[in-house]
Amino acid sequence: MDIEYQRIMGGNFGDDMNSWFWDRLSPGGWNETENTLLGIGSLLGRDRDSKKRYHVIGSGAGYRYPLDLSSSKHWNFLAVRGPLTALALGLSEEKGCTDTAILLALISEFQPLPEEEREGIIFIPHHGAAENCEWNSICEAAGVKYIDPRIESKEVIETIRRSKLVLSGAMHAAIIADTFRVNWLPITTSSTINHFKWLDWTISMNVPYDPVFVGPGSLGGKIQHLVYKYSWASQKIPENRKKAIAYLKKRNRPGTFQNLKAGLIWKLGTYVEKGLRSRPLSKVGKRMDNKAMNDAKRTLRAASKSEGTLSDDNTFKLRLTIMEKHLNTIISIKTDENQSN
Repeated sequence: MDIEYQRIMGGNFGDDMNSWFWDRLSPGGWNETENTLLGIGSLLGRDRDSKKRYHVIGSGAGYRYPLDLSSSKHWNFLAVRGPLTALALGLSEEKGCTDTAILLALISEFQPLPEEEREGIIFIPHHGAAENCEWNSICEAAGVKYIDPRIESKEVIETIRRSKLVLSGAMHAAIIADTFRVNWLPITTSSTINHFKWLDWTISMNVPYDPVFVGPGSLGGKIQHLVYKYSWASQKIPENRKKAIAYLKKRNRPGTFQNLKAGLIWKLGTYVEKGLRSRPLSKVGKRMDNKAMNDAKRTLRAASKSEGTLSDDNTFKLRLTIMEKHLNTIISIKTDENQSN
């Protein structure tokens, strides 16, 4: 069975864990075949090669205009990330179980630690936000530890496991923290954050989604925040499921005009940032940079005082039990395929 996942240039721990995660759950036999597994990541929304068979366990929608796949015979939807993905793809709501990463709880080396063995507060931004800001110095001033989401995935996961509180700009930092029963708090740094994904997962775990806006932390990040806000989608969090689907469609609306509009606004943003860093306006740019950094320090420091949130133990155990059942189905399919070959 082939494993499909997103490979982000520069790295992203949530996607990268696919490279070893499945072999830990069921050693061997994960080879390229006509059976393809879609797990961790926002991989859904479009159809694929009808000559292949696609098995989905915990993957979600988020980065494509949604397509109803409920009648496609070459798809085997065991579980998707949450009820919003199920709704977007025309599936029954019970298919929206939770994210694949909950299965980390089945791997012996990643068992939750007792409370007394955990220490420290960490901040893990979205991998895109990590490129535009000196988060290390901001976090140091705010009294929290910065974890770069682009470093080796096992290192990020182990750090989450040993923490007392995870300030999560990256959704999978929150998912993994919840799996280890470590409190977490959703953080947004700009309008590039995909609220649909977060809502999809948090609804699946019966926890509220009330993110703290820390800000982009730099001039470049601030311009990116404004550019994205006006070129693609509103930063406003959808109030219900119908609006969440509308939000997903707006973010991923196809068409030449939409792409042209976005490209022009992005180019304008690049020119604005370049102008603010040039000599005539460099002082203005520097002031904006400093303000963005100071705002991020202040809000991160305040966020670190939060108790965070955690899914209910019973909800967590139920979701894990269902996902383990689906995992066993995947392993059975893989085993039968290997034996037939």
